[in-house]
Amino acid sequence: MNKEKLSKLILRIEATIGVIAMLMGTILTVAVWNEGYFVGAMMMIVTGAISVFLGFKELVQPSDHVFHWLPLFYKIVRRSFFFLNVVLIGLVILTVAPMLE
Repeated sequence: MNKEKLSKLILRIEATIGVIAMLMGTILTVAVWNEGYFVGAMMMIVTGAISVFLGFKELVQPSDHVFHWLPLFYKIVRRSFFFLNVVLIGLVILTVAPMLE
């Protein structure tokens, strides 16, 4: 695999994890709305949306390198939101799984 294909694959994975985080955040928000925990659950929706937006932005229209620091900034933000989404998804699964038993 060349570098371009690998980069696009990583962007697609980041966007997919973002969509999963948005879906899980929506389900969790609806489930805990009356208990007051919805703010934390809505954080998954926001971070997932930002991750999806930045991933699709880079897939559709790669940066034009007008600002030399902007592509690096986008990459740092995308990766940090990717890891945040993965941790939040794991936290939700580990928290909700015992409740379903």
